[in-house]
Amino acid sequence: MRETYGSVLPGMNLEDLSGKLIVIEGTDGVGRSTQINLLKPWLEQQGRAVLDTGMTRSDLAGKGIKQAKEGHTLGRITLSLFYATDFVDRLEKQIVPALRAGFVVLTDRYIYSLMARAMVRGVDAPWLRNVYSFALKPDAMFYLRISVDDLIPRVVFSRGFDYWESGMDLHPSEDMYESFRKYQTALLAQFDRLAEEYSFTVIDATPDIPTVFGQLKEAVSRVLGPPEAAPAVVERKAAAAAASSVPPRGVASDGDAAA
Repeated sequence: MRETYGSVLPGMNLEDLSGKLIVIEGTDGVGRSTQINLLKPWLEQQGRAVLDTGMTRSDLAGKGIKQAKEGHTLGRITLSLFYATDFVDRLEKQIVPALRAGFVVLTDRYIYSLMARAMVRGVDAPWLRNVYSFALKPDAMFYLRISVDDLIPRVVFSRGFDYWESGMDLHPSEDMYESFRKYQTALLAQFDRLAEEYSFTVIDATPDIPTVFGQLKEAVSRVLGPPEAAPAVVERKAAAAAASSVPPRGVASDGDAAA
């Protein structure tokens, strides 16, 4: 049976989760989404069924988080609990059903990003570990690591600086560039500590996209083993559709605990 970091959500059955949970971690702008967009079709071409998910994608809280952040008024505890709500909803409604159907689940960030962001903002680390103690232990955690000096040009020449990614709630200043540097430096320090604590596989994200993708493909292949035949994709998608049709948490179905 799958292990969590300490507790199990009421009514959640963790038996028979035969899929693989793969986490891609890293700071803002490092290229996580780009690599997942490359990994997913590569895995599907091998005949694997794949689900990709990430922060603020839950039906319950995703839209609310985005709207609340637009006001730039969220407190650190409120922000942490909002993200925890988004995570638990995706865990229950997306991740666990997909793992039960044998999918490879690729997640763009996991609890580690949520913890790192909160700890930089001064939230108590033991409290955060307790909040996320229900999280499943992944099969692999890949940390795309980059220095601040290499990160800044990527952000400048792509989407530019963002209020929250620049830590403007921590470093009120008209100079968003300097705020971004301070915040990301602190965030990377937290990621490095978490990488050691949770035994991340570190991937050098400094090279170009194809080079990083090559490193990830090799590492993911070691985790998943030989690919299956293509028909497995259709079968698993049908199984996932059935698995996702679960009753509310805590309500039994056909004698089994709700997923």
